[in-house]
Amino acid sequence: MQSTEKLPLRHRRTRFDFSKVPTHWSSGDPFVTRFLDALSVNFPLGERFFIEAVSAFADRVTDAGLREEIALFSRQEGQHGGAHSQYNKLLRAQGVDVDKILQVLAGHKRATQRLTPELQLALTAAAEHLTATLAEGLLEDASFLGESADPEMRALYLWHAVEEVEHKAVAFDVYQRFAGGSYWLRVRAMLMITVYLHLRVSALMGHMFEVDKLRDRRAIVRRGLWRLYGPRGLLTRMLPSYLAWFKPGFHPWDSGMPAQATTWAEAYERHEDVRVATAALS
Repeated sequence: MQSTEKLPLRHRRTRFDFSKVPTHWSSGDPFVTRFLDALSVNFPLGERFFIEAVSAFADRVTDAGLREEIALFSRQEGQHGGAHSQYNKLLRAQGVDVDKILQVLAGHKRATQRLTPELQLALTAAAEHLTATLAEGLLEDASFLGESADPEMRALYLWHAVEEVEHKAVAFDVYQRFAGGSYWLRVRAMLMITVYLHLRVSALMGHMFEVDKLRDRRAIVRRGLWRLYGPRGLLTRMLPSYLAWFKPGFHPWDSGMPAQATTWAEAYERHEDVRVATAALS
């Protein structure tokens, strides 16, 4: 169920303890765990890039409300990066070559920073649409994480998901109103980020599977791809929202707000605890 009422951006206090998180924390499912782990490794540098790309246009923004949203967007993204950096220490302890991964990602970030500021912002807006669409999918089908997923990781991802939905239009609004808003540039940006993420996440998952020394790896991958791309797969169900980006009159708030996000946010306002807010979705 979707609501047309958007949630206001909030800066929330968070603290996570990943010390007891098992290797395959998503109900023992190696594929789902490593799919989300592969995304997690990218988040700290990715979030920093997003903040920089939006902030590059902040001086042009004359709307006081949007300026406040940019500030809150930056605080939320900064916290997301910090939380996933903390989790990435656990990945390093598991044997994942986090340092090499970050070195490669830093090179990708430097290359992207040689693009025009407008294209960097278009890439940010496109990536924010992808993450918000994935966030809405996770909120609407929390079973993807697994009914017995580690509670700390479940709290991490659903907190992150709610805030991605909250600020899903910030980069897009700055791009449209203060960076020219070229339709063809944002189409190009979405195609670039889509190809990049598929290649990058696949490579990272392959490395993580090698670290795990999985038996029956082919069967695990087949089942996992079915959960993503099958007729009722998570990414398959995201396709209409993804394709909406290519409509000339598109706006991120066309998809509304998942009711689960509102439920989570209201529970957090009462208790100021991401775990209690997450339990409200059970």
